[in-house]
Amino acid sequence: MGIGFSQRKLMKLSFFLFLIVIVSACSSETNTIPPSPSIHTDIIPIVEPVYEYGFCIDSFIVDRGKIQQDWTLSHLLLPFNISQVAINQASELAKDSLVDLKYITNDKSYLMLSKQVDSAKVLQYCIYDKSVYDYVVFEFTDSLNVYKVSRPIEEAEKEMSGIIGDGSNLSNEIQNVSRNLGITSELVSKIAQTFAWSIDFFRLHPGDKFKVIYDEKSVNGTPTGTGKIKALFFQHKNKGYYAFAYVKENEINYYDENGNSNKSLFLMAPLKFTRLSSPYTKRRFHPVQKRWKAHLGTDYAAPKGTPIWSTADGTVIAATYSRNNGYYVKIKHSSTYTTQYLHMTKIAAGMKKGRRIVQGETIGYVGSTGLATGPHVCYRFWKNGKQIDHRQEVHQASEPLDEALKDDYLELIKPIKNQIDGIPYSTNNEIEITDTDTIN
Repeated sequence: MGIGFSQRKLMKLSFFLFLIVIVSACSSETNTIPPSPSIHTDIIPIVEPVYEYGFCIDSFIVDRGKIQQDWTLSHLLLPFNISQVAINQASELAKDSLVDLKYITNDKSYLMLSKQVDSAKVLQYCIYDKSVYDYVVFEFTDSLNVYKVSRPIEEAEKEMSGIIGDGSNLSNEIQNVSRNLGITSELVSKIAQTFAWSIDFFRLHPGDKFKVIYDEKSVNGTPTGTGKIKALFFQHKNKGYYAFAYVKENEINYYDENGNSNKSLFLMAPLKFTRLSSPYTKRRFHPVQKRWKAHLGTDYAAPKGTPIWSTADGTVIAATYSRNNGYYVKIKHSSTYTTQYLHMTKIAAGMKKGRRIVQGETIGYVGSTGLATGPHVCYRFWKNGKQIDHRQEVHQASEPLDEALKDDYLELIKPIKNQIDGIPYSTNNEIEITDTDTIN
């Protein structure tokens, strides 16, 4: 039986309405976006770990302080419950590790790193800051261990210049600058040693000038010492003196702008300069005998125990004691020259008649034995059997460079001489770093 027209029409209309409902429902689901939940975000800063002596100290309980007067390792470690037996073992291990800890130095820093174990604080590491160059680590973990860590040393080329003021002592003049710029006293000594044969640093003149190019050693940016002096210029009494470093037979020697050695037969003084307390004179009021008499020597005041050097090669002809001279050494250098060194606190070991001595060798130590009111060395100088003022004697320089080496030397120093000539004399002694290298 067939379906009538009206019925078919009704069925189509119903199907059409059904599709509309379905599409509307899907469209409603697609366009309805539920509200986003409220999100609260905390910004957590990134904390950089803190390292000291190579340890991340954030993971330890940290105690730090300074070594007190007369402390031993026991004073340092016993409060952290390290047994005396372990302390003794640590001391022995330190010796085996070539860490000399016979004494721990007053005011040096220490750092203790501990862990919390149950309710107890257990020491893991003790770090003793032995020097600017090294620190020592005592390890109390699974096993006892002691080792030394050396900090990296940096070297930088530096330039310095200065003009001597009213004082007559290079040490005072440069060390005044040192306090402001961190220049080490070692630099002062090396400058004086380089010109020890030609310039009397006990008698500098106001207006004397100097320039120096040298390598400065430093640790963590702090100057700690002086490396090689590369070039020096010193103007003394309006006369200029150059010195350039040149390696000959694996040894650094210094020569002038023409290749002549800066060394001569005699040093200008028998010790590291401090103060000339009494010059050679034909008339001086003696501080002990209280009368006027000739003083046929030169007195150099210095702290007790300061090393006294032989001013030239020679042979010891006396090393003894007398009532007026105290402990003294007398050296014959040639058929022309003889020197004597008086008032020593003691004579160096091995000094005896007949001993051969080389220039700069320590022959005794400053004291005040004999007729002396304070620590000094009285330096006496004979020429052809007559005592003279050694500061007035002009000595011939040592041999110049071999001709075979001179051309190489003169070519080498050309740029260095230009560099040192170009350094201005600065009233505030400014320093510039021109190169930096790390020493392994």
